[in-house]
Amino acid sequence: MKSLAKNKKGQLFIIEAFIAVSVMIIMVTALYEVQLATQPSSEPNFQEDIYNTLKLLDQNNILDEYIDTVEGGIAGEILAIKNRIRQSIYGALPDNGEFQLFVESMNSSNIISNSWINRALILPKETVGIDYLVTEVNGEFESYIFHFQVWLKGV
Repeated sequence: MKSLAKNKKGQLFIIEAFIAVSVMIIMVTALYEVQLATQPSSEPNFQEDIYNTLKLLDQNNILDEYIDTVEGGIAGEILAIKNRIRQSIYGALPDNGEFQLFVESMNSSNIISNSWINRALILPKETVGIDYLVTEVNGEFESYIFHFQVWLKGV
């Protein structure tokens, strides 16, 4: 009789332990789900950072200098201003960010051929287009659109 009682107590203990472990797993899963639901998503907002960088470059007349240089400058000057703009844009992007840029004249609807930065890069499917309009260059009414294609590598 004693062995039967001990056997039933052992079975009862195993069932209680199983129920306790199951409840703990359910609680941990529920807490994890709540944490995921309340945590804000970490979507990169680099478009706004690039726009603000372009705005700052425009306020400092660097975009005016860029347009003047690519339309009539010599190769060394063009390379120097492109590197300056390239560094500014890469500074606004995340470490795995990449971009392509060209400028279009609104007066002639032509792309300025020397304005390409990172032209050789292949665009992935997940690119974000950003356009920045400049309506005045060195105090004269001239309209240009800076076309950007921005993406994250390895995402």
